Amino acid sequence: MLPNSRLSLLVCALALAACAPTTPLFIAQITTNEVVEYKAMKEHRMQAAIEEEGDLLTYSAQAIRDAKTEQAQQLYLTGYQDTKLSDDVRAIALYQIGLIYMNRFNDQRDDTVALNYFYKVLNEFPASRAAERAEARIVIIRERAGDTLQKTSRELLATWQPNQQLDLYKPSLDPDMTLLSRRAVLKNRVDEAEELYLLALSDPAIAADIKEKALYQLGLMYLAVDNPKPDRDKAIAYFRRLLVQFPDSSLSEKAGRHLDQALNQ
Repeated sequence: MLPNSRLSLLVCALALAACAPTTPLFIAQITTNEVVEYKAMKEHRMQAAIEEEGDLLTYSAQAIRDAKTEQAQQLYLTGYQDTKLSDDVRAIALYQIGLIYMNRFNDQRDDTVALNYFYKVLNEFPASRAAERAEARIVIIRERAGDTLQKTSRELLATWQPNQQLDLYKPSLDPDMTLLSRRAVLKNRVDEAEELYLLALSDPAIAADIKEKALYQLGLMYLAVDNPKPDRDKAIAYFRRLLVQFPDSSLSEKAGRHLDQALNQ
């Protein structure tokens, strides 16, 4: 793992508040509300990267935007190398590196490196959820290798147009929802985001404050009016779980209000 002092600096630089020094950034960021920062700094490259690959974590998309592929790779590798973390979490770290390297809007794209990481996921964590998804990305890379015309990221961006159906700032979305939750709701992928949040909840190496936020996000997603498959009962269960397991959480008051709202629907 990175020394605590260096990791703390990285946390501050990425505005990942309230993250324990031992929590990998790629896990911490799934419960960080970075919507305001994203809206202020929104660039076509990051938005295009996210639209092309829905599995990109926000930190991965930022690395593509800022041309910091190698830095992201090293940071994810600290998570992969931490044997205290579950195999699923470590597999996600490798999977994210592959996604960054294969993204067509990344100036530092390298399909060969991406393939190596995806195969590493398959070889070392064959039973993980990431393995199934890595296998699908290997197929994509193999298929596009046969394309006669290989456009650069700049050429692709020159003609790229945003998806009007993916408005991350819809007023109907709860302001507390993270980008991960917003994208999941709008793209009908809440079940997949749920898996990631539950992964943070089940891993004993993940800090309690991250688990509180994960439960809160789960409740918000299933209560969202824009969710094509809302589930009031699930939302209620997640908010109640937050209140029972973490009664002193800073999110208790908000969770209580949302719980009352769900119960009165």
